Amino acid sequence: MRKLRVVYFQQNLAVGACEEYLRLLMEGVDKSLFEVLFACPRDPALDIFVKQAEELDVEVFRYSLAGNSCLRMWRLYSLFRRQKPDIAHFNDPCLDGIIAARLSGVPVLIMTHHTPELNRGYNLKGRLWERIALRYCGIKFIFTSEYDRETAVRKDKVPRQRGSVVYYGLPPGRFNREYNKKEVYDEFSLDGKCRLIANIARLSPQKGQRYLIDAASLVVKEDKSVRFFFVGQGELELELKTLIRQKGLEDYFIFTGYRDDIPRLLSAFEILVMPSLFEGLCFAVIEAQAMGVPVIASSVGGMRRSVSDRKTGLLVVPSDAAALAQAILWMLSHPQEAKEMGLAGKRHFAELFTQERMVHNTMALYKTVINHIEHYEQQQIT
Repeated sequence: MRKLRVVYFQQNLAVGACEEYLRLLMEGVDKSLFEVLFACPRDPALDIFVKQAEELDVEVFRYSLAGNSCLRMWRLYSLFRRQKPDIAHFNDPCLDGIIAARLSGVPVLIMTHHTPELNRGYNLKGRLWERIALRYCGIKFIFTSEYDRETAVRKDKVPRQRGSVVYYGLPPGRFNREYNKKEVYDEFSLDGKCRLIANIARLSPQKGQRYLIDAASLVVKEDKSVRFFFVGQGELELELKTLIRQKGLEDYFIFTGYRDDIPRLLSAFEILVMPSLFEGLCFAVIEAQAMGVPVIASSVGGMRRSVSDRKTGLLVVPSDAAALAQAILWMLSHPQEAKEMGLAGKRHFAELFTQERMVHNTMALYKTVINHIEHYEQQQIT
């Protein structure tokens, strides 16, 4: 059989965990079976993502976001008609693209629905497009946790039988090398006796960083050796810095901005804290586990799957700063137990969250649609 053409479609103007997921898929897909294309908006925010795709020898197509949704849909319809992909794989809801792909006759549509719990804030017209795209375009869905699948069934009325669960995966080799922790301490002018606690996430309301700040005000009363890192950037940066200043915690917090050396930083971190209000299968949690770092996380969404309470980390009630502080202090005062949790997390990662496993399970889904494509082509001939 000929190679199948797969176009990966990105519409969000961001480069974060969801985009890393897509990059790892494009990197791992079997090029002997699939011809890989990538489509995304013509916007500077995605230039770095486009460069990464081109480095993987993936053919890139960019389109304009100018004009209304109907105009954008026409451009995408024309794109799909020219490129004639067999499979269009969408990274999160891309309503214009999904509807255009269906109208243009793409045989198979797949969408990875990363955070169905998210309020996407559509107006009336947007909600109409969403209903058409998600319910009536025959999409097959990938979810990164069982919780997300059930959320989409309930919230988006997605038929359960059209949804498959495929966990995120990362390349183990990225986390196997040795790093010099002292270099991290020196970079941030820290004494080697400091105990480093990190949050790795966008600085946004969803990620619950304000509760970590509230918890920190309780933690530093018991242990003044701690330093809290916010690794990431986002719209809440000034607000969070103001809250830290109001609480007199300036000496205890470090903002690193965006970093592309997460494994190196994790090698120096003692605990990863993720106080999210809602979450899919969190990339940062998997990265921490790959490095053997124990995790404290809110008991929400997919984190209840990635973090095994009292085994690979601790789960706490969301929005509860006191409970978060208690968990941090327990882990700081039980270093042997924390180390064992980190090692258990490393085994958990190797079992469930490797890039090889993620790509294999995704390719298995692609292969289930080959018969559908062959049937579609036979219909076109007759």
